[in-house]
Amino acid sequence: MSHRKPILLVEDGHSEGPTVRQALELLGVGDRVVQSTTAAQALEHLTSDGARRPSVIVADASTQDADGLELLKRVKADEQLKTIPVIIVAPSSDVRTIDESFGLGVAGYVVKSPKLDEFVEAVRAVHEYWLLSESPVGR
Repeated sequence: MSHRKPILLVEDGHSEGPTVRQALELLGVGDRVVQSTTAAQALEHLTSDGARRPSVIVADASTQDADGLELLKRVKADEQLKTIPVIIVAPSSDVRTIDESFGLGVAGYVVKSPKLDEFVEAVRAVHEYWLLSESPVGR
C-alpha cells in the first residue's frame, strides 16, 4: 500500500475525449486513484468506515450522472469532509458554473480539452497543487 493518500476520482469512463484517469496515469499517479462512477458512490466511499481520506476529490462533471456541483455541495456541507479539496473537471468554461463552483468552495476548476496533451498539462498544474496540499501528517 502506498504511503501517500489516495485520489478519489468521480468519473464513469464514458465521456468523449481524454479521461481524467488517462491524465493521472500519464502523470504517474494512477496507482493512487480510487474511482467511483457516480457522485452517490463517491459519497458512500467517503463516509464508509475504514476508508482512507483522499488527498483530493476530482469530479468529472461531464459524466452521465455524476453531478460535480452536487457532490461539491454535499462534501462542503459535511463537517468531516469539508477540508478535502475538490477539483471539478468540466467540458465548458461557463462563467456562471465556474462562479457557482468557487462560491461553493471548489479548490480548482479545469476545463476539459479534447486534446490529450493540453488536458494533461491542465491536470499537471492541479497535481502540483495536490503535492503542496499534502502534509506529512496522516501519510
